[in-house]
Amino acid sequence: MARDSVPNTSLPGEINIATRCLHTRLNRLITSRLPLALPPLATDSSLYTTGLLHFAHVYLTFESLWTDLLPPSSLGSPNSPPTSPLLSFLLVNPYSEPELFTSPPSPQILSFLQTLRPRGLARSGRLKRDLEFLTGLHPTDFDVLLAQYPGDTVAEFCTHIRRRVGQKPHVLVAYAWCFYMAVFSGGRWIRSELLGAGPDFWTAGTASSGEVAETKEPVRLGERGLSFWSFPGGHDGLDIKEAFKARLLAAETLLTTDERIDIIEEAKTIFTLSTSLVQELDEKLGTDFDKMKQLEAAARQQAAKTGVKATVVTPDKSQSAVMWLRRPEVTGTVVALGCLACVALLRLGY
Repeated sequence: MARDSVPNTSLPGEINIATRCLHTRLNRLITSRLPLALPPLATDSSLYTTGLLHFAHVYLTFESLWTDLLPPSSLGSPNSPPTSPLLSFLLVNPYSEPELFTSPPSPQILSFLQTLRPRGLARSGRLKRDLEFLTGLHPTDFDVLLAQYPGDTVAEFCTHIRRRVGQKPHVLVAYAWCFYMAVFSGGRWIRSELLGAGPDFWTAGTASSGEVAETKEPVRLGERGLSFWSFPGGHDGLDIKEAFKARLLAAETLLTTDERIDIIEEAKTIFTLSTSLVQELDEKLGTDFDKMKQLEAAARQQAAKTGVKATVVTPDKSQSAVMWLRRPEVTGTVVALGCLACVALLRLGY
């Protein structure tokens, strides 16, 4: 298929314009809930761990599908993503999803996708390392835990990813832009919020706390526990970000008009599905929106008094939030939302 002329607006710019309203809506949903995941409303990292496990499947699915497209010679190299290409098939029922993986990309698109991600950009290895640390599980036991979806919406999201990538592999560009650029931007704010809870918060009540106590070594959260939000090297990922954006420029002349439309529409779907996940969690947990408004009002009042952004609320409201978070039905909860906030906090002018 012949390539079309270069459009006036860049592909990332078109994605940002097309998703602006969806982004704003999701941002409002997330920012009102994220404070509930941190002290003083949470006493340990168990809720973060539960939520991160819930949302990790989305990253593991699209990154493992991407790994399936890499040449075999690269799978054992330092540049290969740290996840097994077989992971994308673990939860696939070939009888219920027979249409998966039936449309291989063109040689041009394949070459582009194989070189788009700089070393250090993929997140799956860090997700797994964080979760193994926070759960205290052996890697083998953790893989067993991964072999089931923690919620119906996650299953539907992952099924959608496999179907769309199987039919149109170039839509991986939408996942790259939405999820990776979000970690670079909104994710930095999230990281600062999470790190503010202190090392004790991330080991209290976890199986890993005993290990830390025995070794008497300081917890390096950027290496395990919260490594998802960090990047290798001395530039905190800025070099990786610029390399990714530079490689993405090739898409301007490589993609056809129809392929660009596919990517833009998939980016819109990513926001929509993420919003649906938040809504499902609200419905499943019976979120008390009146209480949430009270929490927000208390935080604003505190910020107005001190001049500093605050999440501290009065004891009675704090206790209500803690009870909301500790409902036994929590399967996605706050850190799923925290990860989603990565997407929600996308800035529109990269």
